Amino acid sequence: MDEGATSGELSGQPILTLLDSVTESMTNLKALLESNNILDLESALFTLQDVLKSLATSYGDLEGLNRAITSLPTEQRKLCNERLEKIKQLQEINSGLIALATQRNAALQAYSAQTRPEATYSSAGGVAVPSTGDLLGKF
Repeated sequence: MDEGATSGELSGQPILTLLDSVTESMTNLKALLESNNILDLESALFTLQDVLKSLATSYGDLEGLNRAITSLPTEQRKLCNERLEKIKQLQEINSGLIALATQRNAALQAYSAQTRPEATYSSAGGVAVPSTGDLLGKF
């Protein structure tokens, strides 16, 4: 153990374990988003949120995590940085997949509203759904 490591950080295994959990949760979320599995999405998001809370509880803010990682032996520090890079990549991918899912959902809602028998069209070219009073906009 490095001299700079505190008793709460010991050998770095807790950091690696938590980072592995974040990576696993984000990988699971990515798989669900890619397969359009919206039924399990809520559970996956809650799991990821719980893991992130554990990380925050253990190390506080980003500076606390950085201090803990910096205090680790070189090999463990390298492993942690690799995990963080993987997490960053997954976050970018998941953000894009969430944006696509949101667009897909909006398109499906618009299509559904347009094809409903009770849908009416405004003079501005939008579709109004009588039951909601919402105007979906021009298409």
